[in-house]
Parts: sequence; C-alpha cells; structure tokens
Amino acid sequence: MKRFDVAVAGLGPAGRAVAHRLAAAGMDVLGIDPHPERSWPQTLGGWRRQLPMWLPSEVVASTSRDPQIRASGSYPIRDEYAILDNSAVQRATTLAGITLEERLVDDEGVAALTERARFVVDARGARPAGHPGRMPHQSAHGILVPPEVAAPVLGEAEAVLMDWRPFDGSLRWGKTASTFLYVIPMPDGRVLLEETCLAGAPGPDQAELRMRLVRRLEMFGIAPADVADAEVERVSIPLVREGPAIDGVFRFGAAGAQNNPFSGYTFFASLAAADVVVEAATRGEMPGRDKPLYVRQRALHGLLNLSPENTFALFDAFGRLTAQQQRAVLDADTPMPRLVAAMTRQFSLMPARAGMGLARATLLP
Repeated sequence: MKRFDVAVAGLGPAGRAVAHRLAAAGMDVLGIDPHPERSWPQTLGGWRRQLPMWLPSEVVASTSRDPQIRASGSYPIRDEYAILDNSAVQRATTLAGITLEERLVDDEGVAALTERARFVVDARGARPAGHPGRMPHQSAHGILVPPEVAAPVLGEAEAVLMDWRPFDGSLRWGKTASTFLYVIPMPDGRVLLEETCLAGAPGPDQAELRMRLVRRLEMFGIAPADVADAEVERVSIPLVREGPAIDGVFRFGAAGAQNNPFSGYTFFASLAAADVVVEAATRGEMPGRDKPLYVRQRALHGLLNLSPENTFALFDAFGRLTAQQQRAVLDADTPMPRLVAAMTRQFSLMPARAGMGLARATLLP
C-alpha cells in the first residue's frame, strides 16, 4: 500500500488551503472529502493583514476600514476587514497534484489514515458531541439588504463588527441573554445585517434571533416590511471539537487551534497558519499543542457563564484596548505572554463588579 507524506481529512476552506500548500511544497498529499469541489455558501470574512502573500489579491472581494465595536461607546478597531470571493479562493487553492478520495470519513477512519501517511491533518470542522443543543455554539440569523436600507445602522461607520447594545432599546440587558449585531458590506453591494450569539449552550434559536434582529432594526427606523423579503443567512458554528484527540492526528481549522472561542472561528486564521503546518511537515514533525488554546478555552468557559450585563462590560472594555491589544485578543496565533497581557488589561478596564463576575465565571468548574 502506498504511503503518503500527509493525509488531509476534510477539504472545506481550511483543509483545502493546507492541502494545497502541502502539495505546493512538493509533498505527496492524500485528500479525503465526499465533495472536494463543492462551492462554499458561507461568508468568509476576517482581517486582511492575516492573508498570506501566496494568495492573489483578487480573492479579496470587498474591504471595510476601522469596523466599530459598540457598547457604552463606539470604538473603532484600527484594522481592515475583508470579505473574500469564495470562487477566487477555490481557484487559488487548486487541488492539482493531490490524490483525492471522494468519501466521508469518521473518527475511526481518520485514525486509520495514520497507517497510510506519515502525518494526518484533521480538517473536518468542529462538530458537536452529545445533544447538539447543549454544546457551545456561535449562532446567527442574518439578512442581506440594499445599502440604503442599512445606512441608518451603519451611520458614519464602514462596518460594525459588534453592536452589543440591547436589541429592544433597553438601557440594560437585565437577565436577557445578550446578542450583538454584525453589519458588513458585501461584495455584491448589499449589506449583511446579522444578529449573533457569540457563545451559547444552546443560546437563542433562529426564531429568537430573527425576532431580535427585526426589533433592533426598528430602533433604527427600519420597518419589518422593509426587510420581509430579504435573503437570509443562518449560521451555526460549534466552538468546541467533538471527542478526544486522536493519536498521531493534528487538528486544523475550526477543529483546532484556529478556532478562537473569544471571537469565533475565522478562515483567515487557517490561511495564516497553513504554512506553519507545511514548515513543520517539512522538518518531519507536526505542530504541537497550541499553548494559548487552554487560555482561550477558559475564556470560552467564562463567557458561557457570564451574565449579560458583564458580557456587555467585557466587550466595552475590549473596545478601549489599544489596537495592538485588540489584535492580541482577536488573533488565534497570539503567543501566550501577549495574549495574557492583553486579556489582563481588558479585565482591568472592566468595572470592579463586572470584573469579579468575569473572574467567578471563568473559575467555575
């Protein structure tokens, strides 16, 4: 039986990118996916600075500068947010030279790949274990509207990464689970308005998110009739990986260290990390466990246990960090010392009572 250099299970955006880069480095790659050339329906957005040099510029379909965080105030994130052209990304990450097996593979099948390849990369995504309603998810309900409809929401901002103000105009969230509004101009000229639960177990369902979005837009003078026929985007992204790690298998993408529990998963983190995998494989090894991952997992634990009011305070404090500190919190590959320093500063900017609430929520078993 032929033995490959690397086997990649799952050829969605992350798996395809790392398989492409491994093959470009001259490695003999086996790719396994039931539909390796399927189109990607999801919106791929993230920080433009994370895009690697090997990707052509035409993969960027639209950009927004200094997107805002809104809480007690409006805080710009001094960075450039990009939306990718999915088809252009697929063309740039060709699977030429890769041996393809078009089939579904489960955990047992992934473990068996260690007999067929020196290294195995699991890029099948983060999938929930047990009852899916109880696993931590990021979920969202969005609509695509003409720019003139979205104009009152954007105001002077080019984009809004998170608007944490209560959806119904209340001064405080009280005991209502908090969600935020995500507002991003899309490549086709429309604007995506998305009510988002950053982390819930289970969190609000799609009907609840839809209701909140409509109510929130009414606060901006946008009537339900103005968005009744808008195209809908639904999002559900597990924030933890199903099952225990498999010996000899490196998780990548939403299944691995590129999943940032604080801000959710972004394909851009996988693009930025693809060549880290290639360099390790070239040396005859796979990357080890990502040390900052534990810190981020505790942050997710704290977020799941945090009260709505303290969640609001947490992100208000995030908005007041320096640009460098914001990047440290947002980027999945931030080294441990910088990550801890930035999160400590964010904690210090919270009101004392909210900070103690965060500490209790994080330390809960």
